[in-house]
Amino acid sequence: MEEPSGKPLSCAEKEKTEITDLPACDSWNPGSLHLVSKFKVPVLQIVPVPDVYNLICVALGNLEIREIRALLCSSGDESEKQVLLKSGNIKAVLGLTKRRLVSSIGTFCNQQIQIMTFAEDGGSKDEQLLMPPDETILTFAEVQGMQDALLGTTTVNNIVIWNLKTGQLLKKVHIDDSYQASICHRAYSEMGLLFVVLSHPCAKESQAFGSPMFQLLVINPKTAQSVRVLLCCLPQGQAGRFLEGDVKDHIAAAVLTSGTIAIWDLLLGHCTAVLPPVSDQNWSLVKWSGTDSHLLAGQKDGNIFIYRYF
Repeated sequence: MEEPSGKPLSCAEKEKTEITDLPACDSWNPGSLHLVSKFKVPVLQIVPVPDVYNLICVALGNLEIREIRALLCSSGDESEKQVLLKSGNIKAVLGLTKRRLVSSIGTFCNQQIQIMTFAEDGGSKDEQLLMPPDETILTFAEVQGMQDALLGTTTVNNIVIWNLKTGQLLKKVHIDDSYQASICHRAYSEMGLLFVVLSHPCAKESQAFGSPMFQLLVINPKTAQSVRVLLCCLPQGQAGRFLEGDVKDHIAAAVLTSGTIAIWDLLLGHCTAVLPPVSDQNWSLVKWSGTDSHLLAGQKDGNIFIYRYF
């Protein structure tokens, strides 16, 4: 890992930094942990649903999502209940604001895209179908600043835009064919324009740009025209392609096929930190925390590390 100055930290220095970040022992109450649920099938994705305090959804399967289950926790008697929400060939799922969950089941013309709304206590309340785009959806992204808009990226490199009030498919925007199967991580609305952060797992290295990781596009939803304003590539001395990643506000993190984690500041347009494998174990997972500047880094053997980014 690197400081913002670019100077790498030794293992001893990293350990010292992490220890000094903790409160003093005499004033720190670590609390307790209580096991509320356990799964015997692989968990592929944890899907938080904003605005519902006692509900979290998990996507289960092996390589592909086969089930979406809700975990409902009752604070009164500390009981927990699992509810099967969806099953089948699930391609994408995302928790939205206003206690909503969107999922896509099936492919092409047989695809069903559905919004499920939850009550405040976590129980399912309402269901709404969205118009399918006749293209398989890869990912969803809620538009910050436009709560009634939803984006999706497709297998043929289109970005589709829905009106969540009516379920209508408003626009289909084709993006650069040089980066196939692009994944949308975040979308923002400002002055009638959409700013979309994409990653490129299938991108090949080029002499002009190196290995592309993240791209920031500006889209005019009225004309369906798009312009690239930023392309983030691997820093010099690093190898590998995009494996998986996460974006929070203007900070993007990615696990590379080399096993290293790299972080980019999308406002500055360059890599700001690199986290090499620890104890010869490659990184396989990276997620930003929901409320602060901490980064969750996971290894294939199940070890999870928390780093503070500054």
